[in-house]
Amino acid sequence: MKTNYFLLTIGFLFSIILITFRIENGFNFLNIQFNFSLLDVSINTSKETYLTSSFAGYLFLLLFSLTSLKTATKKTTLYIVFLLSFLGLVFELKAMYDGLNGVYNGIHFRIGVFLTLIGFLSLNKGDTTKIIK
Repeated sequence: MKTNYFLLTIGFLFSIILITFRIENGFNFLNIQFNFSLLDVSINTSKETYLTSSFAGYLFLLLFSLTSLKTATKKTTLYIVFLLSFLGLVFELKAMYDGLNGVYNGIHFRIGVFLTLIGFLSLNKGDTTKIIK
């Protein structure tokens, strides 16, 4: 259970503390931003011309959902977290691929804070239980 809270907390931190960078001509660190938006999605274009480290938050949220699914009694909420985390990870990795090719146009998919809230809700509702052997 402590592992679940740890993974969820690290996923949350990577969702609100964003390391911004560009990668079209090698790695170029820009700054660190604090972004506490519940949902921040831009499917086509945006004014943000930098990439962020939000993909790392999705990795931790994905790990959280996978470890929690093993011991969960009610799995619906965790399936939602898993699917949305996977979608967010794919979307952010696609943005990085575009950045490497120099065609990044500001698309992003930042719903990590929302997924963290769903994850904490599932833990606190008792959707996950500890297996006693």
